[in-house]
Amino acid sequence: MSGFTADWLALREVADARARATGLIDRAGTALARHAAPLVCDLGSGTGAGMRAFAPSFPPDTRWLLTDNDPDTLALAGCAPAVQTALADLAANPAPWPAECRLVTATALFDLAAPGWIARLADCLAADRLPLLACLTYDGRLGCVPARPGDAALCSAFNRHQRGDKGLGGPAAGPGAVALLAEALRTRGYRVALADSAWRLMQDRDSALMTELVTGWAGAMEGLVGVQTAQDWRAARLADTQRLTVGHTDLYAEPPS
Repeated sequence: MSGFTADWLALREVADARARATGLIDRAGTALARHAAPLVCDLGSGTGAGMRAFAPSFPPDTRWLLTDNDPDTLALAGCAPAVQTALADLAANPAPWPAECRLVTATALFDLAAPGWIARLADCLAADRLPLLACLTYDGRLGCVPARPGDAALCSAFNRHQRGDKGLGGPAAGPGAVALLAEALRTRGYRVALADSAWRLMQDRDSALMTELVTGWAGAMEGLVGVQTAQDWRAARLADTQRLTVGHTDLYAEPPS
């Protein structure tokens, strides 16, 4: 369920790698080590960036099932004896893992999902008593340096846009996804740990990603604030943005003993 181009996924992979909460990834890896040749199912895998990020902390005999609805990006994930790929319509079936799965992972997925879809996934995880490692879920925090008068209104408009239908069960949870996911799992007896994984981008290091973000945000907000307002904001931001913060939260949840 990536829904994004391979170029965009490649551009964000470096920022994702810096931001991920390594402590939670290590905890997931420690739990996996209790099993021989554990199978991990990654949801919405895209080009396999999640697998590449998690693999150094997971047991060396870990096996992977990468799932996505985009065959083109999934084909770029590569092929190895320990890696399988599968086309999956997550909107129809949020649980494409086989019986031998030991961990479910996802990156930048849950803010695209509807609250009802999140509840369905939690039901499936609980039924199979599977842990979940969910990284880089957008949580609504946006910050620009230097600040400009229009920032707050434009960021609010972007967060409203993020609650539109993204193809996972209806209008998305957007910035509220982390809280919904955590609560859904806790009510099913899970132990849930959260950690900050915000992107903290700097112009001298992340200019290409910052340009793509600002351009994309402006385009998304045109229908809410007007084309001219959005494009004026874009021009001002591209002319002078030294730092950009995009809030994400990582989650690791273990089923009840």
